[in-house]
Amino acid sequence: MSKRKILGDFQTPVQLARNVISRLYADGLQWERILEPTCGQGNFIRVCIEQAAGVREIIGLEIQQSYVEQSKRIRSELVRISIYQQDIFDINLATSLQWNTLSPLLVVGNPPWITNAEQGRLNGKNLPGKSNFQRLSGLDAITGKSNFDIAEAVWLKLIHEFVGEPVTIALLCKTSVARRVAQFVLDRKLPVNSMSLYHIEAQRWFNVAVDAGLFRLDLNQGEISYDVAEYDNLLDASHTRTFGFYGNNIVADLDSYRQVADLEGTSQLIWRQGVKHDAAKVMELTYRDSVLTNGYGDLVDIEKDYLYPLLKSSDVQSISSGFVPRKYVIATQKKVGQQTLHLRDTAPKLWRYLNLHADQMDSRKSSIYKNAPRFSMFGVGKYSFQPYKVVVSGFYLPARFVVVSEYQGKPVLSDDTCYSLSFDEEWMAYLVCALLNHPKVSQFLASITFSDSKRPITKGVLERIKLNAVYKQVNIDQLTNCATTSFGASVNFDRTNVDKQLQLFEDRE
Repeated sequence: MSKRKILGDFQTPVQLARNVISRLYADGLQWERILEPTCGQGNFIRVCIEQAAGVREIIGLEIQQSYVEQSKRIRSELVRISIYQQDIFDINLATSLQWNTLSPLLVVGNPPWITNAEQGRLNGKNLPGKSNFQRLSGLDAITGKSNFDIAEAVWLKLIHEFVGEPVTIALLCKTSVARRVAQFVLDRKLPVNSMSLYHIEAQRWFNVAVDAGLFRLDLNQGEISYDVAEYDNLLDASHTRTFGFYGNNIVADLDSYRQVADLEGTSQLIWRQGVKHDAAKVMELTYRDSVLTNGYGDLVDIEKDYLYPLLKSSDVQSISSGFVPRKYVIATQKKVGQQTLHLRDTAPKLWRYLNLHADQMDSRKSSIYKNAPRFSMFGVGKYSFQPYKVVVSGFYLPARFVVVSEYQGKPVLSDDTCYSLSFDEEWMAYLVCALLNHPKVSQFLASITFSDSKRPITKGVLERIKLNAVYKQVNIDQLTNCATTSFGASVNFDRTNVDKQLQLFEDRE
């Protein structure tokens, strides 16, 4: 494995570094001292010497010896340059570096684009320690999770250690990292005065297919603000949108959100994620010409009572009228934690099939299967087997909600990339689906979700939709038209029943 991949090493092209410095200095600000915490070959340092007006002192830190040697060859008669071979996670950046001046600081650079889990799999050592953050109990106290981007750890270390100084931090990173950093400073009410995100073409500059940009954050330099001005590129003089927060909830487009903020609240219905089994080749079957086959192409003979039509994310997007399943899923349980040993007697053919593939089932990596009954699955309960569901995919924007009824007398289960609401009455499913497909809900979801997220629609996002607030802004005819035009459904909503049901929604708040 190459050292470059292990370290998440994407050296910044000189032209991109020039664009970054031009953007930072476009407002007429100047910094006498500049820190490059992961300087690599020194391209940012070279560009700062060329373009950064007023700079007197630059310090560069780098972990790789070969890059340190390259950076040490950089010379300037006007700028004091100090390059150190140093793992930034081993020192306090605010107290360990020796500066000749204490003027406001610019921190600029391009930290590693890799997660700690990826680096661990590659046997990389460029990882932050677990207890080197002052007043915080280890790295997990900062990241709040076991898997995080190294760039995120760099960001949070810089903010934590420079929190008492006037400093501008501007780093290239994934846009997802920028959003998590913004959430971090909000949660801790840190003295941040402005934040901005300038998108870059990562495919062009680094040959990687991720959404990335220059994220800039100013500390201790004026009135506190947690809004983030977002720009399409480094050359834009005016921002295209602003993302920020409503309470502690992140909002992708504040201007659009304010127009539909009255829909923000708590869902009166419980959203459920679809079935999770982590063994698609074993558990998901194809049914053609009365023959069942699994993902390995093997013929399968099991009791049909344990086989259910399966709705996947791509199906949600393509449904027009009626649903014909491409796949079926084995349901080993009717509720989470239910014992499965009874299958040996009640479904002997299924039991033999599962034992034939026991190696695949027993080697599932997710910790949720630990100490669970053998051949367990998750995302199952009474709701899974109700006859009518409103389903949405977690992957696609704009969000599309569909009604799915039983297929050939059996309830349809969705996979774990989907979210659903379950009902015993068809009219109720169509009512809720019509509400969710209302233009105001579409605008609300667009304003709080990010298109570059791997899964923009989540349970947490859906739980923010206050259905009765939508209903108060529409009438029965609008709902009927929405159901008819969206799904061809001939449903007549009775106002008395609808009002009664929506009152139940109110009572659950």
